[in-house]
Amino acid sequence: MTLTKFYTDQKYEKTIRILVYPNITFSTDLMKDSYIQVIANMITELNKIRTDLFFYLVLPEFLEILNFPNTKFITMKVPTYPPTMRSHFDVNYFKKLVTHDLDIDLVFSHLPEHTHAIKNVISNVTHHSPSYFGYCHWFDLKEVVAWSQPSFNQNILGLLEMQRCYLNTQSQKNLVLNQASEVFNKGTISKLDDILVPHYPGVKEYNIVEPNKNTDKLIVFNHRPDTYKDFGNFMKILESLRKVRQDFTVWIPLLQKSNKSWITTGRFNKERYYETLQQCRVGLSPKQVYGGWSVSTTDGIMNGCPYIMYDADYYQELNPTADFFTDNSEAVRLLNMYLDDNVYRNEMSNISQKYMKSNLIYKNTIKTVSDYIDDMISRQKYIQSDVTERLISFIKKKGQLTKLELFNSDETNLGWGRGIKFGPYRRALLRHKNIYDTIDSTPYYCWIDEV
Repeated sequence: MTLTKFYTDQKYEKTIRILVYPNITFSTDLMKDSYIQVIANMITELNKIRTDLFFYLVLPEFLEILNFPNTKFITMKVPTYPPTMRSHFDVNYFKKLVTHDLDIDLVFSHLPEHTHAIKNVISNVTHHSPSYFGYCHWFDLKEVVAWSQPSFNQNILGLLEMQRCYLNTQSQKNLVLNQASEVFNKGTISKLDDILVPHYPGVKEYNIVEPNKNTDKLIVFNHRPDTYKDFGNFMKILESLRKVRQDFTVWIPLLQKSNKSWITTGRFNKERYYETLQQCRVGLSPKQVYGGWSVSTTDGIMNGCPYIMYDADYYQELNPTADFFTDNSEAVRLLNMYLDDNVYRNEMSNISQKYMKSNLIYKNTIKTVSDYIDDMISRQKYIQSDVTERLISFIKKKGQLTKLELFNSDETNLGWGRGIKFGPYRRALLRHKNIYDTIDSTPYYCWIDEV
């Protein structure tokens, strides 16, 4: 029996199966959790440039935003208070998720603190032998963390289990390396330097709108009004500006309330949030101690609002064409200029969007992740042996069979145990010109005659 490509409704590919491990911190509304937004964007853009990926998504519940044709939900409840979440790992429950009927080629961990535990379970109780990479959304840096016992060292140990881990900015990477050097030796820091790779959370091209040329004298601070975003100092800047002029208002959408008549607050849905950004004259990007990416700033720029930025390397990475300030008096001068000179303001809006279109479009930046997926797979071991030939012959004879059928057939008589890793055999099978997998939650091995 043989199959011709697209003989059935199934889609045959040299499928790469990726287990995605989450970092959930906002369980009350998962749609607002940063991890959910990141992984949704990544899968969306990866699917536009390739068709051979299948994702097993570990999640606390079903989410329509992640219900792609090439995803399967694996339900796992996790605590979301950050210190508890980073320390909690249920070995017995996780063992039930990574069963023998799956194929796992890669593990994409968004919670480095759990990566060693993940690898420990997969290596010791299954026959899977995936490669590990990741994306870190947060580091317990001592200048930022609000709880008494951080998980920074545990995070570093998890990173060292990966081949690569993406993070927001080079500035953030520098902060991590500096703090890690207080505990780990130079050799480990060098290895960590190779593992950590900045990957900017870009924007979707269709979200960039034509700038509004007739804006209100409205200043926006759409960051969190917290100490680590220098909110207190922002208010000092505003008070200094109010001493010389009162013809402006300020919008702080994440502020609960204000007793100042010239400050408006209020969280809107995304559509109204974007529409209000389009009415703003200028935004301010404050000094921050975390060194991460500012989605708030890119939100504004893509909606035509230019930002004055604190002169720091993490903002230079985001938009080197902006106007930068180093102290409050310079911030006041720039705000005055943007409020008075609408022509200049509109010019800076165009310049910022031009830079964004050239450097921060997500469909372009995601190509580096796609290339690295291929690189990891190309470096995985494969076994060409008598057992491999027996498997090839059996697949050709049957035409199509599941992973479990391949394992359990009396004809193959493999006697697979957890000590024998199937990954190298899978790699050898998929290197064969006639053998394919499917884009389906159940792994299949299919013989496809060349047309």
